[in-house]
Amino acid sequence: MTTAAGRQLSQVVVYEMLFSATGTGDQTIGPLDINLLGIGSYTLDEITVSISGITGSQGGALNDPLREQADEVWLEGIIRETGGRIYPGTRLFIDYYVYATVGVENVTYWWEAPELGVIRNVDLIPDSNWEGLGKRDNSTRSLLATVEMAPAAAGSLLAPAFYADVTGSSFNSWGKSAAWNIESSPITLPVYPFPSNPPPLWDGTLLDSVTVIVSRLPSPPGQGGEVAVRVTCLGPGIVYMEEPPVLSITGNSCLTPADNGSAGNKKWWDFVLEPEETGCHVLGPDTLVWLDRTDGMYRTTVIEPCSLQVDVIPRESRAIELQPSGSALSPLVWVSVALFGVLFLTVVLGIAAKKRDRRLASVISACDLDELLSGLESELSRMLAGRKEYLGYEELDEFLNRCDTDSFLSRRILRFWKDLEQSISDREITGPAFEKLKTDADELLRELRKDLNSNDEKE
Repeated sequence: MTTAAGRQLSQVVVYEMLFSATGTGDQTIGPLDINLLGIGSYTLDEITVSISGITGSQGGALNDPLREQADEVWLEGIIRETGGRIYPGTRLFIDYYVYATVGVENVTYWWEAPELGVIRNVDLIPDSNWEGLGKRDNSTRSLLATVEMAPAAAGSLLAPAFYADVTGSSFNSWGKSAAWNIESSPITLPVYPFPSNPPPLWDGTLLDSVTVIVSRLPSPPGQGGEVAVRVTCLGPGIVYMEEPPVLSITGNSCLTPADNGSAGNKKWWDFVLEPEETGCHVLGPDTLVWLDRTDGMYRTTVIEPCSLQVDVIPRESRAIELQPSGSALSPLVWVSVALFGVLFLTVVLGIAAKKRDRRLASVISACDLDELLSGLESELSRMLAGRKEYLGYEELDEFLNRCDTDSFLSRRILRFWKDLEQSISDREITGPAFEKLKTDADELLRELRKDLNSNDEKE
């Protein structure tokens, strides 16, 4: 650029990149796409370099002559398969190992924060887990920690550096144990910038490939008769799907989470539809937009709608009409009506008592753990909520507090619920143990009913 005074000005922008070899031999770098925001985009040709020397992440030995050589112990970070290009926000997992060709007594380690990234979680391994690497290699290794991190911006991501003080199990001629101070070699990863012109609906989701299916279930888990739906996601991109896609709902209703799970290349979430009016309730259609990390392209998929016809029992209110004063009934009629009311009330109470006994008997007559949990859930919801509805551990705790249940009895019920859920997950229970569970459930229900009745009398 030339100024008005005739002076020429120029500007030079220097970008430095650090490449770390993963082994010996010919290594290829590039081609590289460089996007200089506001300046332009450039492509660097592929280059090949020849690497020779010792591979692996080895630290240097201390200057103390009483200590052993550091090539007997070293640190190494191994990044797991990323599944595609790395963008800001991509979840990365790095396993840090300590390697040794000699006996090791103790390892104390620490790490530094990454450059151009953030650590989301560090899973520390409290116990040593040394494993051999085969007959061809006489070294062993022990996993120290697994670091979950994410890049904060585009550029060259430098993973956390690990440091360790290692004490050996052998002694030298001076009677001191061998010791090392080591550090891991740098791990540098390229982080791509987001492609320009993202779709308006894109919320930053990074996936490889995914398919979403919404379907209706016969009945929700542990319930009977309610309307339930399942959101199923398929494809390799589900590894980044911690939450289900947000579904739009047409109609005055809401979705309550009921269950979720995963198996292989599939994840699913179950919901109970809670309508507040009759009619057709439609979930979707919706559009899921994500950045495909395999080729750096924005992609979309349509979540097909799921229609549910819901019929809610209407509530009717009738006005009570008083008889005119001129047509008063005789005392005999009033006595007959009173006697009929007493008789009717007796019959109703008898039927209610029989129903209560049948409901309690349903817990005793359960044939397996699932029937026992379902019967217990049904009886607890009727006692505490006045109607049959979904109960989990947190909902049960909330209802017990709301009904001012005896604290000691509440803890026993919650503990029994946890033990029953654990027994269902284990699926290993003997006949006498199962009978004991049924007896305990029956006793807890009877104690709860007695406690609730005593609270009603106090009021």
